[in-house]
Amino acid sequence: MGLLNSLDRGRLTWIGIGLAIVFFFSLNLLARNVFTSIRLDLTSEGVYTLSSGTKDMLAGMEEPIDLRFYYSDSLDDVGAYFSTHAGRVDELLDEYRRLSGGKIRIERLDPEPFSQEEDLAVAEGVRGLPVSNSGDLAYFGISGRNTTDDTEALSYLAPERADFLEYDLTRMVYDLGNPDKPVVGVLGDLPLMGSQFNQGQPWLVLEAMFQFFDMRFLGGNHQAIPNEVDVLMLAQPQNLDEPSLYAIDQFVMNGGRIFAMVDPLAESMINQGAQFGQQGGGSAIQALDPLFAAWGIEMADNRVIADAVTAQQVGARVNGRQAVVQYLPWLGLGEQYFADGDVVTASLERVTLNSAGSIRARDGAETTIEPLLISSNQAMEIDAEPLRVAPDPAKLIAEFEPSGITYTLAAKITGPVKSAFPDGPPEGADEGLAGKHLAEAQTPLSLVLIADADMLHDQNWVRQQDLLGQRVTLPIANNADFAVNVLELLSGSENLISLRGRGLSVRPFTVIEEMAQEAEFKYRAKEQELLAQIDETEQNIQKLQEEEQQSGVILTAEQQTEIENFRAEMIGLRQELRGVQRSLRQDVEALDARLKFLNIWAVPLIIALIAIGLALFRQMRALRFAARPSE
Repeated sequence: MGLLNSLDRGRLTWIGIGLAIVFFFSLNLLARNVFTSIRLDLTSEGVYTLSSGTKDMLAGMEEPIDLRFYYSDSLDDVGAYFSTHAGRVDELLDEYRRLSGGKIRIERLDPEPFSQEEDLAVAEGVRGLPVSNSGDLAYFGISGRNTTDDTEALSYLAPERADFLEYDLTRMVYDLGNPDKPVVGVLGDLPLMGSQFNQGQPWLVLEAMFQFFDMRFLGGNHQAIPNEVDVLMLAQPQNLDEPSLYAIDQFVMNGGRIFAMVDPLAESMINQGAQFGQQGGGSAIQALDPLFAAWGIEMADNRVIADAVTAQQVGARVNGRQAVVQYLPWLGLGEQYFADGDVVTASLERVTLNSAGSIRARDGAETTIEPLLISSNQAMEIDAEPLRVAPDPAKLIAEFEPSGITYTLAAKITGPVKSAFPDGPPEGADEGLAGKHLAEAQTPLSLVLIADADMLHDQNWVRQQDLLGQRVTLPIANNADFAVNVLELLSGSENLISLRGRGLSVRPFTVIEEMAQEAEFKYRAKEQELLAQIDETEQNIQKLQEEEQQSGVILTAEQQTEIENFRAEMIGLRQELRGVQRSLRQDVEALDARLKFLNIWAVPLIIALIAIGLALFRQMRALRFAARPSE
C-alpha cells in the first residue's frame, strides 16, 4: 500500500509539472494576444509609461504618419548594448501604432551595405555607424513623413538617450502632425543664436524650441510687436528705449503673453563685451522696471540668491589649491523646490540656475505671483559685483548667514494690469500703436518670469560626447524642458508638457550631496582660519630671511630659534589643516563604503541566507515526511 502511494505521488508530481508547463505557455500566449495594452512599469520616473500628452496626441491624430524604423541586424553582433534598446524601440512603435488607431504606420527595414534600404536610410537623414575595419556602416534610426511630404528624422537612436526615447519620438510625430506652429517673438540681448565668442554656434535649447515653435528674433529694440506673435520672449533685454517699452506694454494690453528671462548677473554674457553684460551694457532689471511697476512685481538689481542647501559643487582654486567646493550662487533645484501640481514643472526632476535673482510683489500690486521655482530657507541675498570676476567660493561660504527666507526664483504672474504709459504713447512710438493706445489690459496679464537667463546656456543643462563617431546630446538637467513647457503653456497648448522630463542621464546622489554640504559648512570656516595662520607664519619666516639677505649679517641664534619655532608652528598648522580637509571627506567616504558593502556583499549574502534557509526547510520537511508511519 505504501509503495502504491509512493508511485501515485510520483505520477502526480510529473502530471503537475506537465500541467505547469502547459499553463505557462498558455498564459504567455494569452498575454501576448489579449492583454497587449497592459504594462507594469516599476521605474521611479515611469520611463516605460507613456505620458498623458503622448496618449492624447495619438488619440487625436487626424491624418496618417508613416514611420520607417531602420535597424541593421549586424548591430546584434555588437551585443546587448544595441539589441536591448532596439527591442524597446520596437515595442514603443507598436504602442504608438495601437494608440493612434492605426494612424501611425510603421515599416521596419534592415539597411544592409550597398542595398536600396541603405540608400533610402541615407536619403532620409539616418546616419551610419562604423562597425568594422572594412568601413561597413550600420544604421539605427527612424524617419517620418506626413501626408504633405514633410519629413523628419531621428538620425541615431543612442541607447544613452533611452530615458528620452518617448520625448524624441513624440516630438517628431507631433511636428509632422502639426506643421502650423505657434509664433514666439524673441526680443533681447541674450546671444541665443551664438556670438563670436562661441564661433556663432546657436544654443542647443533652440533645437527644442524650433521643433515646437516658429521662433522670430526681433532684435534688441522694436517699435511694434508683429501681430502674428503669440508669445513674446524677453531674453535679458538690457538697453530698451521708450518706444520698445511701449510696444511691449501695448502687446500686453492687447492680450499678448510674456515669457521673461531677467537676470541680475548674466554670467553667460559677461565675457562678451560691454554690449553683452559688462557694467557698461546696462541692466535688464532697470530697463524693464517701468513695466514691472505696472505689472506689480519687482526684482532687486545686482543682488543674487546664495543657497546652502541647493548649491552646486564646482572645481575651484581655494588658497592656491584645486578643490571641490559648494558654489552658493549656482543652484541645483530638485522636485521639492518646484510648484506642487503645476503643469510647467509636473514632470521635471532638476533645474539648474546660475546667479539668479528673486521675484517679489510690489506694495499695492493687484496681480498674483504663483511661484514655480523657489530656494530653500537656508538662503540669502548677496551682492553680485564680487561674482563678476574670479569669485571666491570658500570666502562666500565663510561669510554666509542664511536669512531663513524662501525666495521666489521663477513665477507665473496673473491679474488685471494697466498701461505703464498712463499719459499716452511716448515720443517716437509706432504710429499704428499710438493711434490705438490702450490704458488698460483687455485680458488679465499672463506672464512667466524667471530671475535667471543663464539657465538656457548649454553648459548649465547638457553634456555632449562622441559615441561611435556620432555627437550625442545628454541632458543633465531639465532647463530646456522647463523653458519649452512655459512656451507651451503660454501659447495655449498644455498637451505636450508631459512629454519632457522623462529622465536624466546624470542622477545626483542626494544623500551624499547633503552630507558633503554639511561637511563643507562645518569645516570650511576652520580651513580658512588655518590657511590664514599658515600664510602669516610663512610671511614671518620670509621677513626674517629677507632681513638676513639685505643686511648680509648672519642671523643670531635667537633669530634662528625664532625661525625654527615658526617652522614647527607651520608644520603643526599644516597637520591640523590636513585633518580638517580630511574631515571634509570622511563622512562621505564612510557612506560610500557602506553603500559598496551593501551592493557587493550584503545583497548577495541575504540571497545566500534565504537559499540556505529554504534548503534547510525542505530538508526538515523531507525528514518529517520520511519519519511519518506508512499506512
